[in-house]
Amino acid sequence: MQGVGWTESSSDWIAPPANTRSARAPRTAALMAQDISVIYGVQKALDGITFTLYQGDTLGLLGLNGAGKSTLLKVLSGAMAPARGTVQIGEHELYENTVAPRMKIGYAPDKPAVYPEFKVNEFLHFIARMRRIDRRAIKNSVDQVIERCALGDVRNRIIGNLSTGFQQRVNIAQALIHSPKVLILDEPSNGLDPVQLMEIRELVATLASDQATVFSSHLLSEVNSICNQVILIDKGRQILDAPLKLLSDERNNSYALRLLDDANFNLQDLPGVTHACKTKAGHWLVTGNALAPDHLQAMLKSRDLQATQITASENYLESLFKQLATTAQTNSSHLTKDATR
Repeated sequence: MQGVGWTESSSDWIAPPANTRSARAPRTAALMAQDISVIYGVQKALDGITFTLYQGDTLGLLGLNGAGKSTLLKVLSGAMAPARGTVQIGEHELYENTVAPRMKIGYAPDKPAVYPEFKVNEFLHFIARMRRIDRRAIKNSVDQVIERCALGDVRNRIIGNLSTGFQQRVNIAQALIHSPKVLILDEPSNGLDPVQLMEIRELVATLASDQATVFSSHLLSEVNSICNQVILIDKGRQILDAPLKLLSDERNNSYALRLLDDANFNLQDLPGVTHACKTKAGHWLVTGNALAPDHLQAMLKSRDLQATQITASENYLESLFKQLATTAQTNSSHLTKDATR
């Protein structure tokens, strides 16, 4: 039986064997974003973001500061209408129906959406009324979310006197009070110490089975520990949308490529490449099952492309994030030098 990879007699790629497990039942799409674009003046803050999030999944929205993460979350939560595109929550289009889809969304912004003068219990009762929970069910809903977010010891304390970690728990609790189908968390670990950070991670991990969760972060370690799906955006553009398991497959080999000329060509189209991303002009990162430098050179040559450098990468997602950060830092340094001349 021929192995996976390139045959000795030709340049044909032999794909890995198909997964033979029995087909699973179709999953329920909780959130669908299609071609989301946001424009501030002449600048595109978001450009064509498209993805689907299923019930029970936790999607890591990853990107450097200023990439457009918070803007996207505002669009997904119904707080900001996009210039173009649609957001569907379950069977409802978010910006065509003002109430029904919003009742299925829980949103915890990066700065806790709390009233610091309220006691925790009072605040959550207030939010429950704003969320139109039946008055007879409010006490039970508040008790459940207090238990779920481990707020029992502080339920009668004033929010403004709580630590940042507990305020973030209250922030998440207000987003959960009405049992939403879609939970949106915008960098919930901001400003937390290491112990609080671990507590919030554990809390978010326990929420995954009950709703579809969007978890925004600029920390790769957080996304790796909490999420099973990842989207990476850079300068408003979506450059990655894939299951984390696929990217972290131990059988995958990842490489950084420097091409002599890569105009109008997508390395994602190469046989055997699971994912490819262009990090800047002439520079690519690729990953795939059983890839090797000689295979890549042969594939590139068959498309009239030439790699001047092929370097193995330890972790595809980590390497991709580092390259984007390095590029952003270089561009920022150039702008600073230009401004001081």
